[in-house]
Amino acid sequence: MNFFAVLQTEALKLRRSKITWISLVFYVFFALMAYFVLWIIKNPELARGLGLVGQKVNFVSSGLVADWRGLYTFFAELCVMGGMILYSIIVIYLFGREYAEGTAKNMLALPVRRSYFVLAKTCVGLAWYALLTFFLLAEALLVGAALGLGAPSWELVVGESADILVGALLVCTLQPLVAWVTVASGGYLAPFGYTIATLIVGNLMIRTDWARWCPWSIVALLSGLMGPRDETVLLGSTLVLAATFVIGMGGTILRQSRADNCQ
Repeated sequence: MNFFAVLQTEALKLRRSKITWISLVFYVFFALMAYFVLWIIKNPELARGLGLVGQKVNFVSSGLVADWRGLYTFFAELCVMGGMILYSIIVIYLFGREYAEGTAKNMLALPVRRSYFVLAKTCVGLAWYALLTFFLLAEALLVGAALGLGAPSWELVVGESADILVGALLVCTLQPLVAWVTVASGGYLAPFGYTIATLIVGNLMIRTDWARWCPWSIVALLSGLMGPRDETVLLGSTLVLAATFVIGMGGTILRQSRADNCQ
């Protein structure tokens, strides 16, 4: 069995899986959240009538404006912060379901290079997350139209969409470590705990000088969520993310290659 056969098999496993639709529902919820927040900012009188003035003050104090740039800024935050959680769930499902469903012993006993399974699951996860990201970009246009923001300039749409795609790409570099924890623990619980812990660490480090060396903080820094990108930390932080990806992939492949199929 070659790699493409393994890749096709991993993709076919999702045909009747409910989690693919659940992940789509999450992104629909993100769009509804964005609409609600910007609607409050854009309609202060109606918000006051609904008792939402306090929320409007909070959003305004954060610098969010009800225009196309503000809309894309909010979607970028959803893509990066929400994507870090949702993509981790996708990876945990792809790599952990074999252990949760008791099929890992069958998968590891097949006369196939075990690295193929890791690469195939990684590719399926990337494709899955890419489709969700492009779906989010389409939702941004729909939300802007629903809010009556007018026609955006082509330059703004392309530029802001490119920033969101960069943020999504940065999120992808962190996921092999989640896969490593998943296959090493042989289940769902440990990688979920790992994901929560890394988010906490990233939030704690983001305001410190060490943020440029912390992978979970670098994603926010380089995606522009913390303001304009600091070009002086671009190279070093990019190398940290690249090393994070390589270490995660190498660790996952090594773990699977040496694993006993009796588990």
